[in-house]
Amino acid sequence: MTPERKVVVTIPGMPCINHDQYDIDGIRVERFTTAPKDAAQPPPLICVHGGCHASWSWQEHAAVYAAAGYEVHALNWRGRGGSAAINDDSFVNMSIADVVDDIDKVARCFDSPPVLIAHSMGGLAAQLYASAHEVGALVLLTPVVPSNVGATPIELPIGDMDAPWGPPPPDVARQMFFQGLDDMQAAHFNALLVPESPLRVYEATRWSLAVDATKLTAPILVVSGALDILTPPETGAALAALYGGTYQLEPAHGHNVLLGEGARRIAEDVIAWVVGRLARQGSRLN
Repeated sequence: MTPERKVVVTIPGMPCINHDQYDIDGIRVERFTTAPKDAAQPPPLICVHGGCHASWSWQEHAAVYAAAGYEVHALNWRGRGGSAAINDDSFVNMSIADVVDDIDKVARCFDSPPVLIAHSMGGLAAQLYASAHEVGALVLLTPVVPSNVGATPIELPIGDMDAPWGPPPPDVARQMFFQGLDDMQAAHFNALLVPESPLRVYEATRWSLAVDATKLTAPILVVSGALDILTPPETGAALAALYGGTYQLEPAHGHNVLLGEGARRIAEDVIAWVVGRLARQGSRLN
């Protein structure tokens, strides 16, 4: 693990957040903390971004989670955000399932099973990871769902399967990713988007990967946006029902529940659910 210089992030209404970055086996990770190292530590949180995104998408949520006393690790998939590079020939054949290995590289550093909080495509990768590894809890924010949900495919144009996909033009990205942001915010985050594997785009819109629901035993929260055109709320509700999880619908949000107005409140809801579920699990073990 290679650490770098630590900075302190100040956000109105929150304690100072310690923010640094490190590399672990080719995966670049942003870390957010508030608790001193010698304090009793709850399970680590691993944040898994979605398609065309990177760890920057977790800035607002990570600050809320860290302020609650958790050590937060926002990873970058291989090929972006400072993680190991991938040539185009390999990149176009990368599956959402390949992200499981990226998650595992980070998770194996910890002594206790992490809590996974994942968005969009990262949500399906987190489900696949949790079906094969122990996790403390699983939070799925506007997630891509597995084929066994039986959702209607989203006919998003993909084009050449032998070339990287996107990122989409600003007006399209605004509808897909950045609903609820003003023009300046949307332009800022649009500039941070990266191309995606066309195979991943296909898997995410045609719901082509399966997850063994019987292998997911941790508490699960699914959050959907009522205005979401990429992962419609009915798919999130069906996913929560498949896993016997908790379902939360955000009536004023689309796919973007990580940035802009309302993001902090959603993050506070998420961490309150995590705290409650972990406390409930702990009481059952004692």
